[in-house]
Amino acid sequence: MAPLLALDGPTRFYGRLVIEHATILVLGAGDGLVASALASRGHEVLAVETSPSLRALIDARRAKMAEPSLLQVLPDDLRTLALGRTFGLVIAPHQALGVAKSPDELGALFEVMASHLSDGGVFAFDALNDPQSNEGARPRMVPHLRERSDAIYPLSPLRLSAQTLDDALESVGLQARERFSDFNEAPFGPESLMQLVIGGWA
Repeated sequence: MAPLLALDGPTRFYGRLVIEHATILVLGAGDGLVASALASRGHEVLAVETSPSLRALIDARRAKMAEPSLLQVLPDDLRTLALGRTFGLVIAPHQALGVAKSPDELGALFEVMASHLSDGGVFAFDALNDPQSNEGARPRMVPHLRERSDAIYPLSPLRLSAQTLDDALESVGLQARERFSDFNEAPFGPESLMQLVIGGWA
């Protein structure tokens, strides 16, 4: 029997999406918490992370796995990745959309997600939400720290409204099907601080 996922929010949330025998692409693997947990269940996982310090943390987790060959790590840019293959599950955990610093870069990242998603595949991500304000749905920059542990550096990602994300997904043929406000799958509302999105092809 494959080991159970750790009972933290992200691994529980993304773990329930795994289809039997599906290969998994992790865009923005961070410190490897989610990627290594999924691989430890016997799934083939390809983790993409641009930060050398975070890749070192992933490698440390990988070294402790019973089958480390199930977890592969690449240093590619999430916005230009082109692997020439597709995956049954494509996820962007750890607020990885934070690498997008403009609407164009967000679109490029979703193009990468779409180009690597198989027919009938599922995508998911967690992102900072832009709560309703007088500014409407316009994306706005906010200070944010995506990386954790001892490998932290400041990013200024977009806070993204649900409409902004839905429009960007639609532009590449994808569609959100479920949206939550936290990893316990609480209902999403306009004032939520986060949004966790699950979807597939439109």
